[in-house]
Amino acid sequence: MFTICVLPLLLYPLTGLMMLQLAQVKTPQRIFISVVGDSEWFQDSGARESIRSPDTANQQPSILWTHHASDSPLAIEIDRKLGTHSSDSESIQGEQRNRLIEDLLLRSQADAILVLRGQHIEGNQEPVSADSENAKAGNTPLLVLSNQRLERSRTAVMQLQSLIHKWHHHYVRQHLEKKQIAQDLWQPPPIEHSDIAPVEVKQAVVWSRILPLILLVWALTGAFYPAIDLCAGEKERGTLETLLSSPATRKEIVWGKLLTITCFSVMTAVLNLISMVVTTGFVFRKAMDGTSDNPLSGFGPISLDLILWLMVLVIPMSAMFSALALAVASLARSSKEGQYYLMPLILVGFPLVMLPVMPGITLSSGTSIVPVTGAVLLSRAFMDGEYGTALMYLPSVACVTILCCLLATRWAVRQFENESVLFSDVDKGSMKGWVVRFWMHRTEYPTATESVLCGLSILVALFFGRLAMASQELNWGTFATSTIVIQIGLMLGPALIMAVMLTRSVPRSLRLTVPRFSELLACGLLAVYLHPTYVQFAAFISHEYPLGPETTQSLHQIDAILGSVPLWSVLLVLAVLPALCEEVVFRGFVFAGLLENKGVLRAVIGSAVLFGLSHGVLQQTVCATATGLLLGWLAYRTAGIACTCLFHVIHNSISMTLATSSSRSIEIPTWMNWALSKTESGVAYTDAWNTVSLILAVTLFAALALQSGKRSILPSNSLSEEIAGPVAPDIVIGTS
Repeated sequence: MFTICVLPLLLYPLTGLMMLQLAQVKTPQRIFISVVGDSEWFQDSGARESIRSPDTANQQPSILWTHHASDSPLAIEIDRKLGTHSSDSESIQGEQRNRLIEDLLLRSQADAILVLRGQHIEGNQEPVSADSENAKAGNTPLLVLSNQRLERSRTAVMQLQSLIHKWHHHYVRQHLEKKQIAQDLWQPPPIEHSDIAPVEVKQAVVWSRILPLILLVWALTGAFYPAIDLCAGEKERGTLETLLSSPATRKEIVWGKLLTITCFSVMTAVLNLISMVVTTGFVFRKAMDGTSDNPLSGFGPISLDLILWLMVLVIPMSAMFSALALAVASLARSSKEGQYYLMPLILVGFPLVMLPVMPGITLSSGTSIVPVTGAVLLSRAFMDGEYGTALMYLPSVACVTILCCLLATRWAVRQFENESVLFSDVDKGSMKGWVVRFWMHRTEYPTATESVLCGLSILVALFFGRLAMASQELNWGTFATSTIVIQIGLMLGPALIMAVMLTRSVPRSLRLTVPRFSELLACGLLAVYLHPTYVQFAAFISHEYPLGPETTQSLHQIDAILGSVPLWSVLLVLAVLPALCEEVVFRGFVFAGLLENKGVLRAVIGSAVLFGLSHGVLQQTVCATATGLLLGWLAYRTAGIACTCLFHVIHNSISMTLATSSSRSIEIPTWMNWALSKTESGVAYTDAWNTVSLILAVTLFAALALQSGKRSILPSNSLSEEIAGPVAPDIVIGTS
């Protein structure tokens, strides 16, 4: 019932939430283009401004241009060797021409070279088409040199084509109207494209986009059905009890099943790959016989190099998918029930597989740490021959993949160690069993399932709530009202309702305890000491995941609004209120349930991830999640949410004060000049305080780690471990 009725209501809004966050990121990368030669239309300021589209978000151009005049050595060499009007032309063709173009791209350090081979066509001349005799002789006004084997070069060519057409429609047509020349007689300047990538390489590029997606889907499918048979199938056959009574430990049993499932997953992917290789090799050779303009010309047989790099991708991904499939399949009581879990697992992993296909997504320090996505981009870099880039990010991709495999395996082991999971009866999962459990058998604290359901419900409510409030007029009144509605109505409200209905003790389920004074003092000082490090980390995340112009413009408008209202009201709405509500929800109810059965690591990671996803901007999500992981252990030691609330309030207050300092013209006191300095964007920390604060934070953190004993607020017959929660400071709107 949950898989059929409840899961679709949660899954698709959560997928939409992730898509909205990814859409806020400015995906296009910076492209380097060299312009060689002189031309009237390029020298004209209107043409230059229409082609050079600046990025208003970062005040940096998304396309960096370098110009070489017609009398420069580079222009003379191109003019002589690539066939132009020169009398001393040494025009070269074939492999020698390709080597020359590759050398020119390296020397100019460009992703593409735009060669201007003549003045702009006058109105009394006929347009020159790309397939005319002049074009064949190399006389087209524009020549583009590129290497389509590289992702950046392909992007540069597409950008050039788009910008030239943009210039033509927005500038040339206006110029022709002034001269009263019929516009329907003109076409954009013809472009001759000279690409050095062989046909086989271009075909490999097409396959490198398609095959990883197909193979990963088959690897997941090939792992799931054997996992169902080895878990739910053994439950039906009655052989699971015999296996568990053997001398082998639960961990050894899990590893044996995991290796078996991994072999099935890898073999499924390999057999599908072999079948595709044989089929494509036969079909495309037959289809291309005797044809020159076949629609299948973009494809071709799959090369051996491509197969080898795909195997590098399939093996670690099969291991991770096998561990996930084993853990999920252990929840099923029958093979029929287990089949319902396959589609949700595919839908959850599908966005990570589709993300590398999006335009502009390349291997970088930001994408390399994304599970599955980084591995796909790494294999694609090897396929495209970008070995330097691939080797640079190989360690980060390998570490993330290994970590995901270990976490998935740990989850599978925990599932097999839980008798209630392996031998759950049908009545417990029925609707009647749920009602009896919720109303008659309520516990002091929420269960892990109830906590996760609460967190996911809040994320869905935030998704629709923010969409509904996005059309409101942007001013302080509507902004403050929407913040209060989101924090109290959409976040705190569901947690309080579930705490009242599903638990016997609301204070215990929300972890409302009296803290020690030493813990309060330590958390307050730690919030001050860690804030400079957090600002640097947020700046790094903003650099790796730059915001798009629309999102940046909206944030600037919000900064202006916050700077026009009293500071105390901003702190009350954006510092105190979010700190209290979010701590009660994520470090209270959610953390309490995830701590079930001594799941400390699960509680720290799960509450931090849910807390990060509750933020509307991807940069804030990453920062909040990372900070929640960092401070999760600290919150576990404090045994309550009072200390985390204090940390959260102090952190948000400092962030809001610094973010609005420039618009408020706040002067730095003389005695604070050693820690703060004025910059163009506002107030920033000095390098000296960045270093000193980090040392103090590490020292304080070590002192808390060495203190003896920790308080337990749970009775021995409940969760058997104390409840605590990580404090992940909220990332407020403003400049880092």
